[in-house]
Amino acid sequence: MKKSFNSKLFFFIVAIVFGVALSIPSFFQTQGPKIVLGLDLQGGLNLLLGVKTQEAIKTRYSSLASQINYYALDEQILLDGLSVQEENIRFELLDSNEKSKIEKYLNEIAGLKVVENNLQYTLSLTEEEMTNIENFAIEQAISNIRNRLDQFGLSEPSVTKQGNDAILVQLPGIKTQEEEQRALELISKGGHLQMMAVDEARNARVSSMTDLEAESFGDVILPFINNPEQKILLKAIPILDGAMLTDARAAYDQNGQPIINFTLNAQGGKIFGDFSGKNVGNRMAVVLDGKVYSAPVIRERIGGGSGQISGGFSVQEASD
Repeated sequence: MKKSFNSKLFFFIVAIVFGVALSIPSFFQTQGPKIVLGLDLQGGLNLLLGVKTQEAIKTRYSSLASQINYYALDEQILLDGLSVQEENIRFELLDSNEKSKIEKYLNEIAGLKVVENNLQYTLSLTEEEMTNIENFAIEQAISNIRNRLDQFGLSEPSVTKQGNDAILVQLPGIKTQEEEQRALELISKGGHLQMMAVDEARNARVSSMTDLEAESFGDVILPFINNPEQKILLKAIPILDGAMLTDARAAYDQNGQPIINFTLNAQGGKIFGDFSGKNVGNRMAVVLDGKVYSAPVIRERIGGGSGQISGGFSVQEASD
């Protein structure tokens, strides 16, 4: 007497065989499709991050002020009191004959509102432009976090936008306190690069100067990264900033010490070359996230649109 074929049992056995076969790469770390374990199975970090989109708008104003300052110097247009406020840029045009020239330049900048009153100018971003900057800042933050976590070596990190101004980061596989701390540092670092001129005429008394007094001169007081007690007086309007950066990577100098090499776009390279050529003998500070990494004396014109940052980095710090 023949036994009836049990289809349910057959499919159950087939499912087990396929399940075991597909699990082998995950168990033995071999090539092939792997089962990705979530936070609930393998543990890890679950972070909800807020994005300070207002900082992106401040950075845009700072970058615009740098460009306007460079244009005015290059075209020999005399401006006075060029400064970046919370919600605008202000300056005075000293020669009315240059009015049409400066306004033509300003009107070509997308998303910029220009108000003039007796040669006193107030520049502000349009609502549409500010929205675009905020949205781009979030997308850029997501991209930066993903890139940093990829370099960290984590498998299957999840970085997604939550709501209008938050980012959800899920990091399966974080096992130790050291791994958790490094991941947090990588995610939270801003990485805002600026090249800033030293106010050589007033820097000698920076230790006794208040922030308010420095502001009255159009300057800012910043600390050195390796010695926060040591301060330096810098021109508040940067020479250029990270918006003109096209590449940055860890490398080694001639003594085998870790450094960061960077490359600028065409506009940044021209500004960098022109400023260095006109300021031989003066210092230019390399500033990252409001901390001064170095302030070398300019020995000659620096062309080619590239340079390097040294700051006593470890190999890991330079890579991060």
